[in-house]
Amino acid sequence: MDVTSHNRSSVPSTPQILAPKNPAQAQALEAERISRQDRLPGFDQQAVATAHVLVIGAGGLGCPVVQALAAAGVGSIALVDHDVIELSNLQRQPLFGAADCGRAKAEVAAHRAREIAPALTVTVYRRYLEASWILDLLAEENPAVIVDCTDTFATKYLIADAAEITGIPLVWGSVLRYQGSVSVFRTGSVHLRDLFPTIPETLESCAEAGVLGATTAVIGSLVATETLKFLAGLPTLEGRLLTYEALSGTFQNFALSPDPERVPVTDLSAYELPKILLDVREQSERETQVKYPDSLHLPLSAATEDAVRAMLKPLAGECVGVFCKSGARAAKFMKDWGAVAADYGVRLTGV
Repeated sequence: MDVTSHNRSSVPSTPQILAPKNPAQAQALEAERISRQDRLPGFDQQAVATAHVLVIGAGGLGCPVVQALAAAGVGSIALVDHDVIELSNLQRQPLFGAADCGRAKAEVAAHRAREIAPALTVTVYRRYLEASWILDLLAEENPAVIVDCTDTFATKYLIADAAEITGIPLVWGSVLRYQGSVSVFRTGSVHLRDLFPTIPETLESCAEAGVLGATTAVIGSLVATETLKFLAGLPTLEGRLLTYEALSGTFQNFALSPDPERVPVTDLSAYELPKILLDVREQSERETQVKYPDSLHLPLSAATEDAVRAMLKPLAGECVGVFCKSGARAAKFMKDWGAVAADYGVRLTGV
């Protein structure tokens, strides 16, 4: 899931809400459905049943998380994802089937979750997550916990910074190739920036590096477990990082400490977008997934020196924000053409 959208409006006043048509009947069936879990010692099922959770991302991590939270009897979920289902998603996103291709991930995931738990209420936000409205979203939803199931580091930093500003606990998961990590961050304790001070510039996305679908399921289940533990009043991974290596079949658990030199995040001004934006995706992607409608367009595959110079020459002295789907192609464009941009006094930056 990418960070930004050209639409800078606040949270939509009428997001799609899926709720039980007969709440009393749905609730009557709930006790039997979660009876095995309700017997767990120390597990506060009532707290889980009344909790509201914000899940950001309905892909490889989001699918097992939404599935597990629904099955566990979480009272309500707000789900944010802009993307549509593609055939390549099905290897690691088990809430979807081939017949769902082309449909919105958030909407399909919400319907599947309510098939599992008819008493569940799901609020769907089908739009890009961006700095201009994430704080409005958090104020509107006021969740007990945020669950980060996104797949780009730029988005993860935005979520973590917004969580620190608002004081809302954050359950965090990340997966790539055969590896994954899980942690819980809280304001005043350890933050993502204590673990990784700045966004890794060379980290590939799943689209470029690949990912084992079963590993995604493992990490997603662990993220859901930490979320449920938090809601039920049980100890969590706060202050620790749990990593999983599928090839060796090993877990490692590391203690984390806050960086005493780190300045806490108090606003999201660092995410302000440049006035000029450049889309380096292919034309087909641009047509099916609108991101910045007014942006310039030069696909990475068509970026010759003549084409790049022709585009940059009228932009002398400007800052240009370069974007794609995951950030990898934008990073390659900036690496390949940064020197040419400098010839015209143009600064290229990723968004």
